[in-house]
Amino acid sequence: LLGVMLTFMSLSTASAQTSVGLYGGLSMISLSGDSPELTGYSGNGGYSLGLSGEIGITKDIKLMLQPNYSSYGTMIGYDIGEEELKDSLELDVSYYRLPVLAKFEALNDYTYFISGLDFGYLNDAKYTDVNQTIEEKDISDSFQEFDLAAVFGAGVKIPVSYFIASAEVRYSQSLLNLSSNVPEVQFNSLPSRFRFSGFQIIANLSYKF
Repeated sequence: LLGVMLTFMSLSTASAQTSVGLYGGLSMISLSGDSPELTGYSGNGGYSLGLSGEIGITKDIKLMLQPNYSSYGTMIGYDIGEEELKDSLELDVSYYRLPVLAKFEALNDYTYFISGLDFGYLNDAKYTDVNQTIEEKDISDSFQEFDLAAVFGAGVKIPVSYFIASAEVRYSQSLLNLSSNVPEVQFNSLPSRFRFSGFQIIANLSYKF
């Protein structure tokens, strides 16, 4: 991560539109796919924390790199149709991610739109029951190590002297099947094909050069 940010800083003399900063957010990104019989998935919340860098390509278009650590939460519910989801499980998956995004400025630079790709490397995947009565178990072998997601979003920003505060909403959709498809390690509550998708709310504070 430090190397990425030093690269941005080294380019700052070449572009007055270069900025670096910190960002974080909350997410409702959850697992999606053809769930096994009597099983359903729902978002259980997660978060992202990382660094953000921008380089101006033109006056209104910027390249963004945002290396981060992201955690996704999914509720796996059984006995669908009952008042309570009996024997439900909580699945927590974390990634090291690198979104590479194009940022399009609009409305006098106070609003913007983003789109691009988000590259992820699996850190771990664990589950426990909703009441946490069983020990957390690792099921990382049921997941592919790499994820690739498409990202779209929009935001608003407030420039203050050399700083820029911004907030945005983005949608992320995995493009690859994340199942390892290894029968002997496949967690039986996961389908043979699944992805992650959902929304994030991101806040960012950057210093512009």
